[in-house]
Amino acid sequence: MAVSNQDVLKLRKLTGAGVMDCKNALEATDGDIEAAVDMLRKKGIEVAAKREAKSATEGVVTAFVSDDEQIGVLLEVNCETDFAARSANFRDFANMMAAQIGETEGIETVEDALEQAWAGDESIKVRDALVGLTGKGGERIVVRRLARYAVAGEAGKIASYLHGGGQIGVLMEIGCETAATASSAELAEFAHNIAMQVAAMQPKWVSEDDVEEEALEREREVLMEQAKDEGKPDHIVEKMITGRLKKFYSQVCLLSQPYVRDDDMTVEELLNELIGKLGEPVIVRRFTRFQAGEEL
Repeated sequence: MAVSNQDVLKLRKLTGAGVMDCKNALEATDGDIEAAVDMLRKKGIEVAAKREAKSATEGVVTAFVSDDEQIGVLLEVNCETDFAARSANFRDFANMMAAQIGETEGIETVEDALEQAWAGDESIKVRDALVGLTGKGGERIVVRRLARYAVAGEAGKIASYLHGGGQIGVLMEIGCETAATASSAELAEFAHNIAMQVAAMQPKWVSEDDVEEEALEREREVLMEQAKDEGKPDHIVEKMITGRLKKFYSQVCLLSQPYVRDDDMTVEELLNELIGKLGEPVIVRRFTRFQAGEEL
């Protein structure tokens, strides 16, 4: 049957599919728009299935922070090519999904997020919207990982930082004692600068106390072998290990790192300086750093 241009445009608006795809779907379903939507979604599923063997190593990291800075999300979505990663459809999807995760309680995993009704069309799930996006672009798209923070203490703030057009993203929680400090310009500046520090220097833990015992023992073993290979006597080896562990901490622990904007001081010293100005305790509770496509 002949279909009207109006229906084709309506279906295109609903699905984002191409004009000819919409026209063909409407003709095949006798002008039934809902059936045509299903047909296009099924077509998208076929495209997604064909792309499963392709590697999705490009992508974007995006962030969402609520207006009151009490909730934050860091999200990585991957695709096959840099061209797709820079497209408006791909980035709009990632941004909308990050916001939806932030605004929905109880989401802890990617699977949780994919099972939610899609904010752009509540008649479908997020995973269906993902399939539709795959169908439009013809590339495999994967929601790889997420982090969702909510301020844990009496007062604090969530901060985010994106670098390189979304190639690196950082989410951070800062704790304090009062709402006035949480909303202060001084704390905002500190949070921004330290999020940039995490992006640039790639620490793994906040402080020395947070270093996992397994990682510490592995480092000790390496340092022990290095000291023995240098022919040092046993009573000197332990002192050498203690000194070299300090260097290890300065590389992997945020508070022990030299501050990137003034390497004459550590991040911990910068934090103590801020505490002196504000007159109340401030702590870096946690952070997450994603780099698009890392380890893929």
